[in-house]
Amino acid sequence: MLLNGANIDISKLYTLDSLIGHLKENGGSDRALSSIREYYFETFGNELIWRYPLSNGVHAGTVIIAVKEGFASLPYDIMDKDEYEIFELEYVTLFNEDALQSFISDWKNFSDDLLSVLNEMLLMVQKSST
Repeated sequence: MLLNGANIDISKLYTLDSLIGHLKENGGSDRALSSIREYYFETFGNELIWRYPLSNGVHAGTVIIAVKEGFASLPYDIMDKDEYEIFELEYVTLFNEDALQSFISDWKNFSDDLLSVLNEMLLMVQKSST
């Protein structure tokens, strides 16, 4: 499987259960992912972990990670200056097609809106400096 430029041997990915177990044993935060990041980067040339910092209406954001079964969502509501995201481990799920479509749509709406307002800000700054 090719993902984000990396050739992925699915058999070398963590399982969802092993991921959750690792997180529980190591504090349940983004810092606990550091050894998985290192393993994935050494094995695949890519961390295979992505931050999705938008609320889905239930949690403040999620971290997405590739696992053998698909793509896991590690939701969080709290960020700590040392531990970063503190995951809500009881709400870890695998993405299904509908959830991914929703995340894609929400990201596009967020991105389009932000780009639009940034362009308007730029025009206002340019006009005020002339």
